[in-house]
Amino acid sequence: METNSREELIKRLKDTQMEVERLLFVIKQNSTVGRDYFVEAGDRLADQLFDIRTKKDIKINSLRSKATSLINKKDKFFKDYAGFCADPIGFNKRREAEAAKVEKRGGARKGAGRKSLGIKKSVTITLPQERWDTIDDLIKNGIFKSYPDYFRHLDSKD
Repeated sequence: METNSREELIKRLKDTQMEVERLLFVIKQNSTVGRDYFVEAGDRLADQLFDIRTKKDIKINSLRSKATSLINKKDKFFKDYAGFCADPIGFNKRREAEAAKVEKRGGARKGAGRKSLGIKKSVTITLPQERWDTIDDLIKNGIFKSYPDYFRHLDSKD
């Protein structure tokens, strides 16, 4: 009877060891994912700050709004990092859940979007300036929506 219980104990010990190793792997994987997230976010913040510093022709209001946006992103970065440090596994699960919500909207779907009017080919047309002025007036007055609309109309006359 003792051998049987000894074998059971050894089996339970192996099972427990496997479970601990699996949990350690999950923790290591989650911390790597979290670290990568913060490295990427830090790089994006640094790039945006560099962009603001290098653009000398930015208007003051634009610079203020960009600086405010950057400060808000920095605050979110530190808040996220504190949340990650407190609970790395929970943080990654929340991020995955948020990403899953976003991924469900938009994107390419069969049958979605504006239907094509035909085959697209790029064409360059040379016309006298007065003819272009006439076409521009027709578009400006709302008779045609655009150059393609005008030329489709000409094609439909045939």
